[in-house]
Amino acid sequence: MSDLLHLEVSPLGEYSISRSISKEFLEAFVAQNPGAVIVSRDLAKDPIPHLDGETLMAGRTAEADRSASAQAKHEYRLGLAQEVNEAKHILISTPMWNFTVPSVLKAWVDQIIITGFTKVKGKVTLIISQGGSYAPGAPRAGWDWETGYLKQVFESLGATDVTIILSEFGLAGIVPALADFIDRKNESIAAAKVTARVRASA
Repeated sequence: MSDLLHLEVSPLGEYSISRSISKEFLEAFVAQNPGAVIVSRDLAKDPIPHLDGETLMAGRTAEADRSASAQAKHEYRLGLAQEVNEAKHILISTPMWNFTVPSVLKAWVDQIIITGFTKVKGKVTLIISQGGSYAPGAPRAGWDWETGYLKQVFESLGATDVTIILSEFGLAGIVPALADFIDRKNESIAAAKVTARVRASA
């Protein structure tokens, strides 16, 4: 049983906006919960294997009939799902890439969804950084295929307390077309950090 299952996704390290926000969450969480058991996975440094045919078939094959390779892959998948089952709180920090989730996070999602086995019992906090804005009224409103998808994933697994902490305009100051949104970027990140600390302390 863990107090927090924490997944990081961005490969940008100290330059990552999503990681900077999750750092605020973690500091507040540890302060609120001294001695908390935290299970951390950095999917950028240690990516989860994508599902393959052998893994999929292992779940439909009696254990006695599985090859050693299939059994190992099946046990690995069950272990990932069990981390989800046992977590009191799940924290995922991720950027949006090309309007959706990075493939390393999708690989984790595919591995942990096991019908009849995976069950989210605790809170879920999704920290998501976007390069622009996909809010109503924005030129690309409706192009966000990440936040709704992740929320639906966890709700389908039984989660009843899912909070999304969003920062926008992460590419302002990098992409010339977003030069006028640097202040909006800084305000959005600052607000997300405050929200993260409040959520962690709840």
